[in-house]
Amino acid sequence: MKKTFTFLLGMLGAFAVRAQQGTYNYYYGNLHAHSSYSDGNQDHATSGHVTPFQNFVYASGSLNFDFLGISEHNHSQAGMQLANYAKGLRQADSATVNGQFVALYGMEWGVISGGGHMLVYGVNDLIGWETGNYNVYVPKSNYQNLYKEINKRPGAFALLAHPQTGDYNNLATAAFNLVADSALVGTPMRSGPATSVNTTYLNPSTSSYESVYRTLLARGYHVGISLDHDNHKTTFGRTTPGRLVVMAPALTKADLMQALRARRFYASDDWNTQVNFTLNNEPVGSIFQGGSQANISVNVTDADNETVRSITLMKGTPGSGQNAVSVASTNSGVSALSYVDNAASGSAYYYAVIIQNDGDRIVTSPIWYTRGAVTGEKPVQEEETAFRVYPNPVGQAEVTLSYFLKEQAPVRLEVLDALGREIMVVADEEKQTAGSHAYQLQSQHFKAGVYTIRLIRNGLASYRKLIVTH
Repeated sequence: MKKTFTFLLGMLGAFAVRAQQGTYNYYYGNLHAHSSYSDGNQDHATSGHVTPFQNFVYASGSLNFDFLGISEHNHSQAGMQLANYAKGLRQADSATVNGQFVALYGMEWGVISGGGHMLVYGVNDLIGWETGNYNVYVPKSNYQNLYKEINKRPGAFALLAHPQTGDYNNLATAAFNLVADSALVGTPMRSGPATSVNTTYLNPSTSSYESVYRTLLARGYHVGISLDHDNHKTTFGRTTPGRLVVMAPALTKADLMQALRARRFYASDDWNTQVNFTLNNEPVGSIFQGGSQANISVNVTDADNETVRSITLMKGTPGSGQNAVSVASTNSGVSALSYVDNAASGSAYYYAVIIQNDGDRIVTSPIWYTRGAVTGEKPVQEEETAFRVYPNPVGQAEVTLSYFLKEQAPVRLEVLDALGREIMVVADEEKQTAGSHAYQLQSQHFKAGVYTIRLIRNGLASYRKLIVTH
């Protein structure tokens, strides 16, 4: 981004145009901000802004800014009152003008001193722990239960907020948690500056959380990389030129939410750079398998004609515990990279790191690819067969049904009795994104006996037995 305010004003008309990658447009915004309904709008005495609606209107006038997510703190220590959460949801709907600006409303769940903050979207109930101040109860700092609540709601998701070592019950160092993987879609490259009053677009965030991204990918988590502003003052979209860039078919709430759930986004210090990153023609965020080599392409364009210092392609092995390494890079001035990975078989993830000549950094979410052996053997299936029912047998306890989808698919998940009769439909032909999914059942709702859990995706069925002992 060119760092002059007169240039920004001069280019305003050009920013209305959104180039396409196939069926996707590029949309720029932020999902981490606050109104006075929690601890935002701290400058309301001078700004006059207090409500989410007023903030959304303000943000819609910011340069190169297509969407804003306000994620209020979920507890009264930060100002949240139960009635205001519902008001915020309604105000976001009122402020959304499809094709022009999308307003999203969610919560920043948790406390810093007790496990860390997490952004939650797609949940229309306030999740909390304070008496009289929640719709859905989850104990303070109980992230496992939070993940379960998110997973109960198709399309809902969470992103980590300014993560620190040990946060989220040691998510980055404890054993891989499939229930968490099902709920999480991203973690930030940067966050802030949270309390800046600068509205000249010249105050970039210098904080970096990229190491958490690398660690989670190495652990096997399917997370993309975002960029947060964490606005506590009335500066929405105008402090830093950094943006979360989402690739979606159209600027609507439904399309943005689906793109975010599919991890089709990336983090950019620059406010209008477009990155076309594909593997075998599948876009960023994709999780899929195939029998061919991995043909990877990265193309970078910028409306300001800013040049690229370098493009670096990173590759890692999910679940290896080893950070991704560089497998290809470009020389200065080159804005495209092509790479062919001839690995015979196995699973890998890839992501790109772009540095512009002014130092702006852009990091993409990954593409995960599993290749079968070149001899024509069946593609690797280790994650596809990770259809689990646990604990099993079960008494008076919650049962988790978890599975992994290699690619987007319609899913039906059913519970059958001992005679094969359907007694419960958990998911009814839901179009689900690639990645981990998890649902919870209350075993006390079932009589003692043997049940069958049937998972149907793309017409293929898998079965697991469930034994209830109470």
